[in-house]
Amino acid sequence: MSLENVFQQENETMKPNFVGIVGGILAFVSLVLPWWTMTMSTTAMGVTVSVDLSMYPYQATVSAMGMSQSVAMSWYGWAALALVVVAGILGIVGSVTKYGKGLIAGGGALALLSIIVFAVGLHFELATLTIPGLGAFSGLGLFSSGTLTIMDISFNFTTYLSYGFWIALVAAILILIALKTQPKPAEAVPTPQPVFAPQPPPPSPEPPPPST
Repeated sequence: MSLENVFQQENETMKPNFVGIVGGILAFVSLVLPWWTMTMSTTAMGVTVSVDLSMYPYQATVSAMGMSQSVAMSWYGWAALALVVVAGILGIVGSVTKYGKGLIAGGGALALLSIIVFAVGLHFELATLTIPGLGAFSGLGLFSSGTLTIMDISFNFTTYLSYGFWIALVAAILILIALKTQPKPAEAVPTPQPVFAPQPPPPSPEPPPPST
């Protein structure tokens, strides 16, 4: 078997699973978008002031009046980050290898686990949130709205799970769907052996001439 035939058969058995590849890419895309958002606004002396809090798996960013400040996330954010990164890698690698169903299944499970860890961790943190000097904040949740009083100033607030969270969910679904669309490895076609034409038998030796 020639080297060219070896590479040709290998390419035939490695058909990419585009559903899993897209799911893996979306897992990484979700990391650059906020997973949870809180918007607050108040009006003082005829001026409306807005404060936005965006949570990513690796940091929380507060923006107000053209300024922003970021702080590191809690354990659940870093756990979700690690799970999403591994899920994206498994989803892509499993979609371009011959026997990647196990990798794809692991990637889908980890992507789904990442959003569960983030949502559950954030829920419990919001339920027990206390800021020194301001006391406990009540009424905050994954999806909530109401009024908060901070330093005798009332803020209207709205919270919701944001784009990154839902994209990570879509990524998990696509990677799991890729289990059904994973192409089966094609059986390698054996290279036919060259057929040689039968050779005629060698000529019989001539009898020696009769002696005189």
